[in-house]
Amino acid sequence: MTQSSGWPDGPRGHPLLGHLSELRRDALGFLRHTRAAYGDVFPIRFGPREVLAVAEPGAAREVLVTKAASFRKGRGIQKMEPFLGTGLLTSEGEVWRRHRRLMQPAFHRSALESMAEDIVRATDPLLERLNEAARSGEPVSVASEMLHVTLRAVAAVLFGTALAEEDLRVVERELPPLLESTTNRVRSVVDWDLPTPARFREKAAERALDGIVNRIIRERRAAGGEGRDLLGMLLAARDEEGGGGLTDAELRDEVMTLFLAGHETTATLLTFLFLSLSRHPEARERAQAEVREVLGDRTPTAADTRHLPYLNACIQETLRLYPPAWLVPRQATQPVTVAGVPLAEGTNVSVNIFLLQRNARYWPQPDAFQPERWLRGERTPDAFMPFGAGARMCIGNHLALLEAALIAALVLREYTLDVPGGGPASLVAGVTLKPDGPVLAEVRALS
Repeated sequence: MTQSSGWPDGPRGHPLLGHLSELRRDALGFLRHTRAAYGDVFPIRFGPREVLAVAEPGAAREVLVTKAASFRKGRGIQKMEPFLGTGLLTSEGEVWRRHRRLMQPAFHRSALESMAEDIVRATDPLLERLNEAARSGEPVSVASEMLHVTLRAVAAVLFGTALAEEDLRVVERELPPLLESTTNRVRSVVDWDLPTPARFREKAAERALDGIVNRIIRERRAAGGEGRDLLGMLLAARDEEGGGGLTDAELRDEVMTLFLAGHETTATLLTFLFLSLSRHPEARERAQAEVREVLGDRTPTAADTRHLPYLNACIQETLRLYPPAWLVPRQATQPVTVAGVPLAEGTNVSVNIFLLQRNARYWPQPDAFQPERWLRGERTPDAFMPFGAGARMCIGNHLALLEAALIAALVLREYTLDVPGGGPASLVAGVTLKPDGPVLAEVRALS
């Protein structure tokens, strides 16, 4: 495919494969090198498909905010629909607008803060495992532990006590492989849906999860939809414009979307947070001292998280360096220009959050972990958007930050996690950003 007329220069790729080999070998390295050579807006090719990569705040704002009406979700997100259905992540147009109106009140910070107790309770098994690891000397897999605790936290926030321990074990067993198969589907260049053993396994996992979610929805609906958890709020939601509430099928799609968006991304954030604090023990000691002074021996509340400025700065800096959702794909629905580049209908654009948040023009020493920059208020508008921007900004951003702050505070108050050798130095850029290898930590209990 030849370069579009009026587009900026970019790297030459294979005539048929484009830049697929470079992206598969080291996506972030290739993208960083390309940005350094061609600037903050440059074209790359996925096979025959040309994509405009955007890593400049003004251009990112055009795509996600000021000209958002000219774009729809990108192909990668569209390919999640077989599992997620038409939830907020995948839906478009009036379906998306109606769901967003119905769901927004449940995600206001004040509504979520009442669920802090559920998040704290969901962290108890993690603290027990860390205590055992500190006694035995056995290292723990930080990524695995964070996946477990955030899954339990999002389940508690969604369902309260309606999700029995047996159900939770099924979710813990079936959700990870389903997420992995969804990731493979998103990354695939060819949209084949063959009856392979992996596909049969994927469908079986989906049926198991659907069975649990649909049963709880039916039971809660029959009981009158009462409950202070997110499901209860969504069952009670009514569209002021006369559209009624969410149907059971719509609730199912939104619950699955929240499991995906509220589970793995927050786990990844926490994994990178503890990895960064292990690499910077002076920052970890400062965060631990702050947590212990503010919390003492009390059970933390949502209000406490607002009195932990340094811990919150560490979380923000981790989000800047390692945004779990590291790119935002979009597809033009009509002719439009971005950064002066003309885009035809159907053109794919990728807002690269990773490159944007490591742009040296807006972030001094962009690759350095410096939580203090957040205490000094060093932030350029639109140069930090780990949850996206505009009307489609992640609806669960407050929930993710609340979960991360509470879980991190509970761990840091009692334990130090040391990753010998600094852990994996490279990153894997799949659907989410992850360390390129296991993060194994030695656990030490604080006196």
